[in-house]
Amino acid sequence: MKKILMTASEASHFKNFHIPYIKYLLNNNIEVYTASRGNFNYAGVHHIEIPYKKKLLSLGNIGIIFKLASIIRKNKFDAVYTNSTLAGFIGRTAVGLCGKKTKAIHICHGYLFDDDKSFRSRLYVLFEKLVKNRTDILAVMNSDDYQIAEKYRLSKNIVFINGMGLSAEKFAPVTVNEIDSFKKEHKIGENEYLFLCVGEFSERKHQQTIIEACSLIENDNFKVIFAGDGNLLDFCKELSHKKRVDDKTLFLGHCSNVNLLYRACGCLISASRYEGMPFNVMEALYCGEDAILTDVKGNRDLALEHNLRTYNFSDPTELSRHMSDLLRTHSQDRKSISDKGKAESRLNPKYLIENTLSVNLSLLGMTDSASNG
Repeated sequence: MKKILMTASEASHFKNFHIPYIKYLLNNNIEVYTASRGNFNYAGVHHIEIPYKKKLLSLGNIGIIFKLASIIRKNKFDAVYTNSTLAGFIGRTAVGLCGKKTKAIHICHGYLFDDDKSFRSRLYVLFEKLVKNRTDILAVMNSDDYQIAEKYRLSKNIVFINGMGLSAEKFAPVTVNEIDSFKKEHKIGENEYLFLCVGEFSERKHQQTIIEACSLIENDNFKVIFAGDGNLLDFCKELSHKKRVDDKTLFLGHCSNVNLLYRACGCLISASRYEGMPFNVMEALYCGEDAILTDVKGNRDLALEHNLRTYNFSDPTELSRHMSDLLRTHSQDRKSISDKGKAESRLNPKYLIENTLSVNLSLLGMTDSASNG
């Protein structure tokens, strides 16, 4: 029986992106192992907890490399699938210590750098170059990352995929009563226009730009709903108070029913500094929302394809103009709210899991493993 190992920095990565792929492998008699921080429970999968240190240059990660190499040698994996920058570098380095029998396939969910010659970028490119000869397949999800991978020849086999695939099952239409109840619960005016920002509060997601933009908008008939938690949540709450937009911002923390938020709001705002293929944007588009995106890699592909507004991630004035334009041209009366709950998808169907799974399985070599198993 064939064996494969999937690695990621956090166990949540497997749940969010890899369940359809794990199902396929298990159904084709492939033995599946996963390795990450935290626990991952899925029937038929062997999980190994790996205490990755968050900083790539941490000395503690040297020991992790040798530990992972020992696990790979012991289990004689046919292939190791790595995800994320940290686990991707450690995983491919570990495979490099184990000879050439085990293939290394890296799925890039967005390089954490631009090709701008900065010290940060040169450092990240250096690490990618160190493992490029041990990367049998490199999968990228946006045109900017593809250009970076080609320019520096970061693998002998570079493939482009349309993300990991969006599952539409979680995004069913909702009723007007559900939207009304949500707005009543959070004291939202019936006709207030709702913007939405979904994601962890971090420097990469850069939500502070949205808060600063709110303070520049003269129209007061709107709210921005923030869904997510993270290290910068308290900072953003304090900034909202400092900018005197407490009445225009709503911080919900982690939300389990994000579908209701997509259906209730009129426009998603992304303030990210860089992305791979952003699920929150695809989810919003699938639910019929408009979107205003930062002009950065990952976002840029979706913006061009779906004719979306973009702005510089560090320019709240430009963002405020886009928000003001929407407020002038849209209103949320009761009829539009009813329509919103069952709005038709604006997302190109090629990004849905039913249209990406078989293609990705082939490009990532998983069908080869199954056919040879």
